[in-house]
Amino acid sequence: MEYDLILRGGMVVDGTNRPPFETDVMVKNGRIAAIGSSEDVHAPVVLDVRGKAVAPGFVDMHSHSDICPLVPYLPESKIYQGVTSELCGNCGISILPCSDGRRLEIEQYCAAELEIPMLGTPITTYSTAEYASYIQAHPTSGNYGMLVGHGTLRGLVMGFEDREPTEAEMTAMEERLDQELAQGAFGLSLGLAYPPSCFAKVEELERLAAVVARHDGLLTVHLRDECAKIPDSVREMIHLAECTGVHVQISHLKFMQAPNWHLFPETIALIDDANRRGLNVTCDQYPYIASALALSALLPHWAHDGGFDAMMARIQHPSQQLLEELKVKMDGRGGPDGIMICSTRGIRADWEGKMIREISNSLGMDPLHGALEILKQCGPEVFITTFAQSMDVVRQIFCRPDVATISDGYGLSYDPAITKDKLHPRNFSTYPHALQWAREENLLPLETVIHKFTGRPAQIMGLKDRGTLEVGKWADITVFDPATVAETATYVEPMQKPLGIEYVLVNGQLVLRDGRITDARPGKALLAGQD
Repeated sequence: MEYDLILRGGMVVDGTNRPPFETDVMVKNGRIAAIGSSEDVHAPVVLDVRGKAVAPGFVDMHSHSDICPLVPYLPESKIYQGVTSELCGNCGISILPCSDGRRLEIEQYCAAELEIPMLGTPITTYSTAEYASYIQAHPTSGNYGMLVGHGTLRGLVMGFEDREPTEAEMTAMEERLDQELAQGAFGLSLGLAYPPSCFAKVEELERLAAVVARHDGLLTVHLRDECAKIPDSVREMIHLAECTGVHVQISHLKFMQAPNWHLFPETIALIDDANRRGLNVTCDQYPYIASALALSALLPHWAHDGGFDAMMARIQHPSQQLLEELKVKMDGRGGPDGIMICSTRGIRADWEGKMIREISNSLGMDPLHGALEILKQCGPEVFITTFAQSMDVVRQIFCRPDVATISDGYGLSYDPAITKDKLHPRNFSTYPHALQWAREENLLPLETVIHKFTGRPAQIMGLKDRGTLEVGKWADITVFDPATVAETATYVEPMQKPLGIEYVLVNGQLVLRDGRITDARPGKALLAGQD
């Protein structure tokens, strides 16, 4: 028997949460052809992986890499950490749906909310079908699936205004969402902490959730509040599951600000109880105590009414109400000593890596006016890393086998001429970081960690042919050294390649060989129900 590639002698960690076992894996025509002894078979490529873990390619189901297939550079950081499939369009922000009339607004929205360098890349794929066709015509290193961002959908239909939709607008949103889901979008993402998604009242969400439920899709959500009101925010989502039957996926479950860390047991009990009652409420997590977002997201929601030009006009002469609400948001993210500027798109590189208090002191301003001055000088495309979580709570969430591990990040270039910013280490090392953490603190067995990376997210997404190593499935495979895999990225110097990831196969082709990117571009568009 002749195969295309053989991985010989590795420790197979198959993604199902069963213990590892030593055997060979054979690949042919892009799929796993056999698992077992390869003594009497041949292949032009035979890799000796004895002592290495052979796992399914990691499935990053909470990604913001929407634009990666379109940009004029290789977004390589996910491949280097073992990711083979990404579900993009999370937190209500996506590059589709779009139209000629709204394209410039949606491009500005994405550029201001997403940290990835777009380099002026225009949005040319206005629908899920067009996105998939583009990937087929312009192959990528990895596989990409899409969610419909609620903020983008709302902006497309009714602009970026703080108001309720008219009945005609509501119907238009339902119809466009229905079209995207029929074309293979995996669901709808809500960004209820961010404008314009946060402008929606529950009645709007109920109607859209019902459309998602009819397609058996996902309703993912960045909760309205991750501080003192997190139990109520979870109850809002449980209500949507109860009244529509939709599968709710709570994105990056976390608890911000020390006075709210005690809410973890109450909140997780709400989720567990909902599932005991027959609802489908699942969660994911990035395993860091720091989060990242746009600095403008700390402004009150009403300050965003009318779009970014209106927002920038309001901060020129801030009202007392704006300053007071900004203080509440800043305190919830760690305060001026816990909020680091990580990107100004190079406008003030000297500020990147510094806390808001330090920058404000250098300007002779208090932290509130200092934060606004940063926006005034650099515009809305300023991004921050914030430190406001408890390591103990992060650890407890990570140790739940039912919570998928995700990056909440981007596929980035390692070229410093392209990626000039000090973006969150999760963009470069989420999965090696989690493997190293679990190993050094003996948190979970390797098979459970890999299940959280692979089988569990694939199960949540409804992927049938990926996420586990089984004969007949696509050969998305990550090979790593479980004893040495580690993160090298830091918050101040994040653009560092991880250690220990040795081979990555996407659809049967090596995209990482001996720790180096190859020229292979075998990636596919992932479409719901068509895996």
